[in-house]
Amino acid sequence: MGWAEWLGRSSVPVLCYHNIGGNGVPLAAFTEQMRWLAASGVRTLGLGELRRVLAGEPLSAPAVCLTFDDGFCDLYTRVAPLFAQLGLRGAVFVINNRLRADGAPRHEGEVVADAAHEAFTLAGDRSAWLSGAELRELADAGLLDVGSHSLTHAMGPTGRAELTDIPKHWAYAPWREGARPGPAPRLAPELAGPLWRQGQGRAETEAEMHARVLDNLARSRQGLETLLGRPVTALAWPWGQGHPMARRAAREAGLDLVLTLRRGPVGPGTDPLAVPRLEVRRAKGPGWFRSRVFLHSRAGLARAYSAMRV
Repeated sequence: MGWAEWLGRSSVPVLCYHNIGGNGVPLAAFTEQMRWLAASGVRTLGLGELRRVLAGEPLSAPAVCLTFDDGFCDLYTRVAPLFAQLGLRGAVFVINNRLRADGAPRHEGEVVADAAHEAFTLAGDRSAWLSGAELRELADAGLLDVGSHSLTHAMGPTGRAELTDIPKHWAYAPWREGARPGPAPRLAPELAGPLWRQGQGRAETEAEMHARVLDNLARSRQGLETLLGRPVTALAWPWGQGHPMARRAAREAGLDLVLTLRRGPVGPGTDPLAVPRLEVRRAKGPGWFRSRVFLHSRAGLARAYSAMRV
C-alpha cells in the first residue's frame, strides 16, 4: 500500500527515539524512515508548531514531530547531518547532569543506551552524551528544539532494601557491581511517585514529593535556558511516567508542553500537559513505520488503534 497517499491531517504522529544504532533503531533503518518522510512531503514540526496545532491551528500538510530522549551524542554525529541533508527538524529532551563537558572526549561509534547509563551511574562517564556546545550548535542551526528530560533521570527507592537477587537494569548497577553492599531497595522512576526516606523509615508525603519534583524540574529548566540563551518550556517524562503531583510541579516550573509515552491522537484539544507519543523500536521494519505514521495521522484511527492496544 502507498501509505503516503493516504496520510491524514487531523493528528500529528509524535515519534520517540533514543539512540540511533547500538540497541536503538539501526542507522540504516532510521535513514530509510527519514528519507520516506521527506519524499512523502511530510512536514516535521518543531515544538512551537506542535503547540499551535494543539491550540487549533490546522495542518496544511501531513506532519510528524520527531523527538529524541536523553540527548546522546549520536544526535550530533548521525541525526543532525541527515536532518540537514533532508530539510528535517526535531526536538531533543536533555538530561542536565548527563551533558558532557565542552572539549571532553566523545564516544565514538554506536551508543548502547543501557551501557551508557550504567557507565554514568558507576563512574560519572558522560562521553555518550552531547556536550553543551554541541547542543547549542544544533539548537542555533534550527535542527533540534530543546526540552527537559529532568535534571537527573534517576530511579529512587520505593521501600526498604530487601532485594538480594539484583535486577539487571542499569539503575541497580551500584548494588550489582558491589559499589553499594547489601540488599537493594526496589527502584522506580523518581518523578513517577513518592520515594522512600530511608533515614525516617517511611515514604514521602505528596507535599514532600511535590517539592522535590518542582526543584528538579525548575533547576533543569533554568540550567538549560542559561546554557542556550532561550526559553525551554517543554518536558518529556523519563520512562514516560509522571504523577499527578509531578504534573502540578511541571506546570509550576513553567513547563507548558509535557510529553508522555501513552498512545493516542495528537491534535486540537489534546491536553498539552499529557501529549501522547509512539516509541519507534529497533526491530520494526519499514512497513510498521509507514503504517503507524498513517494510523496516527488520522485522529479517529489513532484513537481506535490506541484503545485496541491498551
